[in-house]
Amino acid sequence: MTRIEAVNFIEKNLKKDFKYLCRKRKYNNTIHLLFIMDSNTHNLQMSLEFQEKWVDILCFISPTILTCNNNNNFWGTLQTVNYINWNVKSWGRFYIDDFGDIAYSLRINYNTLNSMPQESIKEIETAVDYYSDLFIPLLNVSQGNKTFDETKLFINDMWGGLG
Repeated sequence: MTRIEAVNFIEKNLKKDFKYLCRKRKYNNTIHLLFIMDSNTHNLQMSLEFQEKWVDILCFISPTILTCNNNNNFWGTLQTVNYINWNVKSWGRFYIDDFGDIAYSLRINYNTLNSMPQESIKEIETAVDYYSDLFIPLLNVSQGNKTFDETKLFINDMWGGLG
């Protein structure tokens, strides 16, 4: 599969009715999506950057919600991100970047997209689904409104008693 074929395939097959989708823009080899989530102050951004042999998908809460200098919020947020990664069974991973963004990253090789098309599309959609569940809990822990333990309990209740 070529880059052009991958762009066309993903555009054609990606869920058209994302619950929170507000805006979609396409720039050269990048698709940028903006989602208005259940917050008055923050939204979710997703970019799909098409390279020669793969597409990189990146989701993050905007504006940046974590101040890396605040060790209390950073530590609780890092514990939460690790706990989420321990429980999710998907191709992508959550992480905290150098700017304090809580991001979800996923790379899909075009060979995988070609051989597992529906699974690949579902993995892209899953990134938004995770944030649909976790947006407010991630905001709360990163802003110091909830502790890691409180957030973990909330996630366990929401996802059916994990951990």
